[in-house]
Amino acid sequence: MFLLPIIGFLLPWQTRFLLYVPEINGVVWDFGVLSIFISQIAIGCLLAIEFLKYRAELRQFVSEKISTRQGKIIGISFLLLVTEQIIFSANRLLTLQWIFGALLLFGLAFILHREKKQRVPFVAAFVISVVLQALLAALQIFVSGTFASTLLGMSAHKAVESGTVVIQYAGQRFLRAYGGQSHPNIFGGITLAALVLFNWLLTYKKTLGVRKNIIQYALLVTGALFFSFSRTAWIGFAIWIVMLMYQRKGFRESQTMMIRWTVGVFAILFVIFSPLVMTRVSVSNPLEQRSVSERSSELSTWKNVVKKSWFFGTGLGAYTARVDKTQQPVPVHSAPLLLVAELGIFGVLLVGFMIFTAKLRVSLRRVLPLIVIMPIALFDHYLLSLWAGQAVLFMFIFQAFEAGNDEG
Repeated sequence: MFLLPIIGFLLPWQTRFLLYVPEINGVVWDFGVLSIFISQIAIGCLLAIEFLKYRAELRQFVSEKISTRQGKIIGISFLLLVTEQIIFSANRLLTLQWIFGALLLFGLAFILHREKKQRVPFVAAFVISVVLQALLAALQIFVSGTFASTLLGMSAHKAVESGTVVIQYAGQRFLRAYGGQSHPNIFGGITLAALVLFNWLLTYKKTLGVRKNIIQYALLVTGALFFSFSRTAWIGFAIWIVMLMYQRKGFRESQTMMIRWTVGVFAILFVIFSPLVMTRVSVSNPLEQRSVSERSSELSTWKNVVKKSWFFGTGLGAYTARVDKTQQPVPVHSAPLLLVAELGIFGVLLVGFMIFTAKLRVSLRRVLPLIVIMPIALFDHYLLSLWAGQAVLFMFIFQAFEAGNDEG
């Protein structure tokens, strides 16, 4: 199981092999790019090894599941959904790419569910990877720019250049931390996921000797979260802290200490850089006004897309293929709205039917961690539209459903 920690470490990075790079008016169509990430290759290798090792058990497991009436209904519904998505997709290759990534994450979830002892190494590798990106973010803030790296899947950005995500204050442009991501908002989501998982690691006896290190790393990631200046990640952080305070009676001392120090670090940075914070949350700032205008325009575009593809949808991952190509098409900044547009009414009802048939029972304890990412889901699209976002969503779902690990 040496591959699981490797996958955990690679998951937050954007290293990938480009297969097809389309352009619109001489500019790369970001959401039309076909590629395969190195983390996807690693997951695929792991699944292949596991299949060869446990193929007899897997066949028996599948046989048992589909032998029941419930299993047959869910299986047929799933195949119908996949078939429908591919047939009616606005771009079948983009939809196949999305489904491929989702199936890899489902496979990874199944392995982590089986291999309880491998969960801590997997999560530890993931958060260490995010810590390295936090250090990279500190360098980016210091030099007010990022460097290009094919190996890390990073592009060059300079605060003084247009197209770079910045905060404009007093006539100056201040870089928002990218880390190893394509956008600071995505970096904010990844750092938030790491903080939630740091707290999860502190619940394990096997991490007793390194709890001080875990807290120190968590403080570094908290700083990175702040300098991403992602408002949705900030709101998610606030919700997470409130939830932890509500649940603190059952916490270990190290968990309580982590809460205090992370809140303290964030508060100190908030006060020191309050002019930038106020600019970021102000709707009177020109950059923020433009952002609000663009998102309002996206809602109008979403309505037009849904009007044309309301029943079968655009196909998962293919929303931008139905958007007017006179300018760079981007997904609507809301994961639920994007999901409705891509699945269509037929797909939404089919997914709802599968969930109802499965009779999933989710306790309040498991739902609470997912509330943390609701601001991101409601006001951004990357949880569904990008592999990095799907990795963030996966880590939150993992924390929600696997936190009650008996091996801790």
